[in-house]
Amino acid sequence: MQFRGWCFAVLWALAFNAAAQTQPLLIGAEDDWAPFSRAENGQPVGMAVDIVRAIFGQANIPVKLVPLPYARCMLETKAGKLGGCFDTLPDAQMQRDYLFHAKPLFSDPLLIITRADSKDSAVKIQDLQGKRVLITHGYSYGDEFESNFLIQRVQSTSDLSNLRMLVAGRAEYSIVYRRILGHQLRGKARDLASQIKPVGQLPNAQLYLSFSRSYPGIPDVIERFNEAHNRLLRDGTIAAITKKWE
Repeated sequence: MQFRGWCFAVLWALAFNAAAQTQPLLIGAEDDWAPFSRAENGQPVGMAVDIVRAIFGQANIPVKLVPLPYARCMLETKAGKLGGCFDTLPDAQMQRDYLFHAKPLFSDPLLIITRADSKDSAVKIQDLQGKRVLITHGYSYGDEFESNFLIQRVQSTSDLSNLRMLVAGRAEYSIVYRRILGHQLRGKARDLASQIKPVGQLPNAQLYLSFSRSYPGIPDVIERFNEAHNRLLRDGTIAAITKKWE
């Protein structure tokens, strides 16, 4: 009876572990950052969403993407409630709080924007010192920007609010991703197209998925994610997804 009981316990444990492994990995997807990631009818859609799904699919890792506001997404990832969150531009602090995969999901220029009536034409990051610069709450803009404490940051609630506040004179400049700017000017911010202009660029932003340091099994997930990502980079899948969203 003792042997039979021991066998039953072992078989039960194996079955439990196998079932646990089939549970999808919970990954947060920003719900308001088109065209990279946004929520549509409760489901995440966008360029980054397609890339992340393709990589996890190639890695044969079941995943459930949960659309969330970016700040909450990152907090729940840091707390271990989610396995990861995207999209993130890592800086020194984030490197301490999260784990990252080897290669970026994609890159996009961070544009320095001002009003169309400004005489500025070639603005560098050093020129932002002492100036009011609009940024979006919760976003990171890279170490060079984040470490420059002479820049007077003015926070907005969204990229659209960022642009409208710039036109309203709340700051001299704003920082917005190139694809985000294009999406906004083709949509809700089309009335601002003639009132703003890009005058400079920060170093190209390399966007990643932030992985939790405390969510179970993440080191193995990252290893498999890296291998799958490399395969999709080599076979052109990532390039095809990116081109589709241009």
